[in-house]
Amino acid sequence: MSQERFAEWVCSTFGPKAFRDLAFLAVLFAFVTVAYGPSLKHPPRADQWCYLADTVNDHTFRDTLRHTYSYNRTRLVAPGDTDLFRPVLFALLAAEKAALGGHFDYVQALGVGFHGAICVLLLVILRQTAGLVRPLELKKEVGTSGSDWLMYGTVAFFALNPCVQELVIWGHLHGYLLFLLFLLGSISCVLRYTARGRAGRDVQWPLYGAWVLTALAAFTYELGQVYAVFAGLVLAAEAAPRVGRPQAFGTFAAFAAILVGYQLANHIDQNVHQGQYQPENLHAAIVKEAATPATLTHSARYGVFTAVQPFFPSLVQTFYGGQRLQVLETVWTGSRLRVVTPTLAVSYATLLAGAALGAAGLWRVAQSRARLICALPAVLYATYAAMNVLGRMNMRPHAWILSGNSYYTYFALLFVLLAASAAWHATGAWAVNVRKGLAAGLVALAALGAEQVWQANTMVAREEREWTRALRAVQKFVDAHEDEPGFSFEIDYPSSDPVPVAHGERITRLVFAEWMSAPQPRYRIAIREGKALPQPAPTQATR
Repeated sequence: MSQERFAEWVCSTFGPKAFRDLAFLAVLFAFVTVAYGPSLKHPPRADQWCYLADTVNDHTFRDTLRHTYSYNRTRLVAPGDTDLFRPVLFALLAAEKAALGGHFDYVQALGVGFHGAICVLLLVILRQTAGLVRPLELKKEVGTSGSDWLMYGTVAFFALNPCVQELVIWGHLHGYLLFLLFLLGSISCVLRYTARGRAGRDVQWPLYGAWVLTALAAFTYELGQVYAVFAGLVLAAEAAPRVGRPQAFGTFAAFAAILVGYQLANHIDQNVHQGQYQPENLHAAIVKEAATPATLTHSARYGVFTAVQPFFPSLVQTFYGGQRLQVLETVWTGSRLRVVTPTLAVSYATLLAGAALGAAGLWRVAQSRARLICALPAVLYATYAAMNVLGRMNMRPHAWILSGNSYYTYFALLFVLLAASAAWHATGAWAVNVRKGLAAGLVALAALGAEQVWQANTMVAREEREWTRALRAVQKFVDAHEDEPGFSFEIDYPSSDPVPVAHGERITRLVFAEWMSAPQPRYRIAIREGKALPQPAPTQATR
């Protein structure tokens, strides 16, 4: 077996490590299921109610998508972000509404499932990256080099980190998770194309797969445009020695065309909806505020919040306000860093070991052929940070801008771990024990994080239990009767327990309007103690 084929065999996710990987993922998913289990009791929150209010009269996927594919420009309830065009993201929300209806436990489970799929792709990419950067002596001793355990520790640390949980449990943000699935899938295809090209096998399907996934990512979230250009550069640089510069340039042009296509579609959509929304025109303000001391302060806060605080799960403080899970900037304020506890010592040791190992491996990566592709996560982190610092923090300089949008950490931490892992696995045999120690530290922090995730999700479920009880009571009634011809109902609100109101409408109407619009409904129910109780023959509804 050639040296290249042997290296690919020992590093392949579907090679001899498949059983170990599957066993690890099974255990990890068990922990994720327990930690995120309480989130299945969460109802819609915050912006999700705006979406349901705006689509209250849309009951099919087609109607909902037609009215909301450009939701930032057609939104009537609390409009904003009108410069953004995310048709695939809102297609997912329309599909969830049409397919799942009031089964918000299924909606929440879908978010957890997306999170699990992202963790699987993270493991795949870590293996692919390690195969490109790992020193030759470790490719022959991969089972004892500590690399496997470090990969497992990295994935577990991310999967159970309390700083990223808001993106998993807030149903309205599922489109961001879908974007990451497209993005990571594309990165994996780029890595596979690179590895096979270097092994002398000119296989084209990873290239085509990368293009399709990149295009989907770009039309889901605007960060995909930047990725498209950089991915095109990476692929062109990798292919040029084999296929020649003209064909390599064609590859780059194909990926850069995604950005052009997106901008063209965005411009057309702006014209289509002209007069229906108020343009924000923030470009001048963003440029004006970019070169200010506030940008430096916000950048530092953002870096600490997204790249450092996740390593201190024992310090994470969460509370529920404004129907958002708020994660305080405890590391930035530094008030709880002064007393070193055993758990805090683990955080310090893990962070320092990761930083030292990364610094040691960085020069190896910089001198390797893989330096351009390994820079991709760093480019994504820097771009995402610029989007949030310049476009969010500078424009909305509230004290809670990070704590109230803690889901920023999901993207950022993922990119940090991808970038750091390339350097971690590039170090030689001397770092075997450091890798194993770092893996142990990451697993320990994951265990601490799992408890924090469970507690935070339990808190949200408790705070929102009255909203959930009303929705579940009506959904059970709908499940029992919706197949009946002409099914409809009304709710006797004076005889019911209080039903929460969102944007001027009772939440039961926002979710179940499809069956509550008949002038003479077939059923009349009251909601009491979490149950939908039949009432006497229907009369004119009191809403």
